Parts: sequence; C-alpha cells; structure tokens
Amino acid sequence: MSSFLLRLSCTFLLCWSVSLAWAQQHSAPYSLEWEVVAVDSIPGMTTARLYAKLVNPTDYLTSVSGWDEMEGEVLTTTAFYQHPDGWVTPNNNNPLLFVPLPDLRWDSWITIGIDVAPNGAEGEIPIGVFPPQTEYWIDQFEVGGSLVMDVDGAWFVTLGSSNGTAGEDLRVLVGQFTTDGIITGTLNLQVFSEGVAADDFMDDIYSIAIPEFDAGVVSSLDVVEQDLHIQWRLTELENGGFGHHVGSDVVSWYLVDYTGSLVKEGVVLNGYFETRMTGIVVLEGAEGEVVDTRLMQCLGISR
Repeated sequence: MSSFLLRLSCTFLLCWSVSLAWAQQHSAPYSLEWEVVAVDSIPGMTTARLYAKLVNPTDYLTSVSGWDEMEGEVLTTTAFYQHPDGWVTPNNNNPLLFVPLPDLRWDSWITIGIDVAPNGAEGEIPIGVFPPQTEYWIDQFEVGGSLVMDVDGAWFVTLGSSNGTAGEDLRVLVGQFTTDGIITGTLNLQVFSEGVAADDFMDDIYSIAIPEFDAGVVSSLDVVEQDLHIQWRLTELENGGFGHHVGSDVVSWYLVDYTGSLVKEGVVLNGYFETRMTGIVVLEGAEGEVVDTRLMQCLGISR
C-alpha cells in the first residue's frame, strides 16, 4: 500500500476533534469554480465541470474527501444524470465510445485532472476511490442521487502522477455534473503546496464551499419559436470581451450568471452590443420575448 493510502486509512480511524475544528476554521487559499460545458446536453439539463483553483503551478491536489464531522457533499435539488454505461470516475471513458453512445459524454462523475481514461505516457494514473466498497457513497450517486461522503470517503491520486498538478492555469478538474437542479455543497481538498506534503496530515486539508450553481437557469429560458432567422456573429475584442453582431429584430439583451442572477443589461444599437463577462447572454425582441440565448465563457465561446 502506498504511503498516501496508509496515511489516508489511518487518519480516517483517528479521533478528529481538535484537528477538525482547526481545519474548518483556517483560511483556505484555494477555491472551487464552475465551467459550463453544454446546455440541454440531456434535454432540460446543463452539464458543468467543477475545478479546484489552486495558487502555484506546482501545487498538487491529491484527494477530495469527507467524513462524519466534516462531510464532503455535492448536492442537487433534483437528480444527476447518470449514463448506464458510465461509472463514478472517467477511468474507463474512451472517446471512441462517444460515437455509438453520444450521451455518455454527459455522464456525471468525479475525478482529479482527467476526463477520459488516463494517458500513462503523460504521467496520468486512474482515479482511486475510498473505500472500495461502493455502498458507502458511490451507489447513491450512481443512481442519480446527491454525492454524500459522511462516514469515510474520498477520491484520490498519488503524488508523482501528473493528474493533480495545478499547471499554468492553476486549475485541476474534480468533477462533471449534469442536472436541472441547483447544486450546492462542500468538499475537503487535500493540497500539497508546491508539491510538498506537510508533516501533519490535517495541515493539507481545506474545507471549500462549492459556489451555488443553478443548472436549470438556461433550460428555463423560453426561446420563442418564430421565423426570425437571427444571425448572431461574435468578434473578439482587444479588451478580452466580445462584440455581438445581431439582426435588427433584436432590441435589447441581458446577461445572467450561473445562479440566474442578473449581471448586466442593455439595448442593441444598430444590431451591435458588447459584453466582457462570463454568463448567459439573452436576446430580446420588441415585445420583450426571448429570441435566442448564448453561453459565454471566459475561456472561449460555447453555443
């Protein structure tokens, strides 16, 4: 058994009273953030990926965990989509399977750094789960329920693999979730700062709240079925934003974030307006009707 697994197993069996209180209270330098992958991937649902945002390119995320006094949870108010041929991790995902099984790409899963089967040539390894018995937290998640680690639970990789390294973008993928509900929760990240483990196991544990995410916000937007033939063309601006070129039938627009909250709104002048923020842009006609929507992301444009 690896030294990491020995530490993980032994620590879960210890009394946590003092260390837990400290871990819950100390200021975490890390955070969790969402990136939307697809809207209506499964009809009425949104697929989003959850990333751990670290500090240094060499920081290493080695595990995500939860236990009785410090639960790890990814909760939805409805259900998570689970493909019958998927599993709790993407360890066995072969991109070739997405052709005969297109909905498999929207399966909900947890991970550290990979979204398909690991590439050994690039130093990647499979994601491990603890305990290996699925009845503790995996089974509930795999039938569409919330992911709840409230006894002993974790998913992990070991230091030396490339999976958990933050890299230049300082982000490590920790899961993909498809749902039409509101996602909330808390996860406990074990991070080796600059790739070096602390002497005390709990010194590397950080309890991080998941930003609330309303996966149903886009699907709930009612796009009017009419023959407007809107041509929506985007150009990238020097300030990092986007110029929106739309038809004369569009008179106003607004942008909401992933919780459904209004961020900004404006009018369309001569078929043109600009945005700089991540979120969902909604176009409105003369009667205030929604005529089209588009997902805008800081890392690119997604339809």
